Amino acid sequence: MPFSADTFSQPKPKQSNTVYYVLGILLGALTGYVNVRVEDLMLTAVMVTAFAMLVAFIRPDRPWLSAVLVTALIPIGEVVAFKMTGQKLNRAGISEAILAILPANAGAYGGAALRMVIRELWPEKHV
Repeated sequence: MPFSADTFSQPKPKQSNTVYYVLGILLGALTGYVNVRVEDLMLTAVMVTAFAMLVAFIRPDRPWLSAVLVTALIPIGEVVAFKMTGQKLNRAGISEAILAILPANAGAYGGAALRMVIRELWPEKHV
């Protein structure tokens, strides 16, 4: 028998969330900057969806957190872009940034589901 009872009872080492948080924050700020520079709602929605999917694929246990991390800093990224480039901010851009949570949720839950499907199809081999 390759497994003993102790194999399953030992807790897994806890992973640090710092890299996960920093990645989500940086991707959200990048999305906000691109939103101000390009002024294209569709590009912003695609970026938010893809970035939330990536972050949730890396850490699928809380996909809602991936969506919040990516979208929370979009307005801050817009302010940074405004300060760096002097481009004017408008109310529509800020409301778009707030509503970006909707495609982010779709992407985050899609990324988490994709990771779970991959785990089911190709389970880890225990040596």
